[in-house]
Amino acid sequence: SLLQETTYRPNMRSKFLAGMLFCLLGSLVAAQTEEEQPEAAADPEAEPEPMFGTLDYILLAAIGAAAIWWLFFRDSEGDKIPEYEIKPMVVRETSTVEKGFLAKMRKTGRRLVVFYGSQTGTAEEFAGRLAKEGARYGLKGIVADPEEENMEDLQQLTELDSELGPCLAVFMLATYGEGDPTDNAVEFNEKLTNDGMDLNGMKFAVFGLGNKTYEHFNKM
Repeated sequence: SLLQETTYRPNMRSKFLAGMLFCLLGSLVAAQTEEEQPEAAADPEAEPEPMFGTLDYILLAAIGAAAIWWLFFRDSEGDKIPEYEIKPMVVRETSTVEKGFLAKMRKTGRRLVVFYGSQTGTAEEFAGRLAKEGARYGLKGIVADPEEENMEDLQQLTELDSELGPCLAVFMLATYGEGDPTDNAVEFNEKLTNDGMDLNGMKFAVFGLGNKTYEHFNKM
């Protein structure tokens, strides 16, 4: 839970007024003392009169009572203990949006996905063209980089057939150097070679690009 503290401001006016009351009280005592001293000097044999009269005591008692009430009993908003309000913590829901080419195909209703393995950008460009041309034949497509996708999801591509109709995966892959896969297709090539993914029933096509002057042209 979160604690939200209400605004708290000390009441400086109370302290100022209390100080003024005490100053007034001190002034009255000093004035009364000054009045008594000349009279005593003029007539030393006269009976000493009390320093304060009845009215003075009443006034001093009233001032003292007002000061005590102001300091200790007055319920001021500024002197209250800060209140705390308990509010429930807002928990944001974690996003559960699916990612990957399968989710994109399901969301957009496209039945063609074109993967590209490109080193200089040529295969990527051809993949984009093929995905657009597929719309002319009723196969709207998307382009995907195998390095950014979980290629094991290919094993679930046939599951979209019941939702979207027959789906097709096209691999437009170039070779690099002496027939080696391009950098973004190395991991995918290793999965196909070592992991033995089960791609039975998947409809696919492969389009190889490369330079035939190399001895191992399109070996991959």
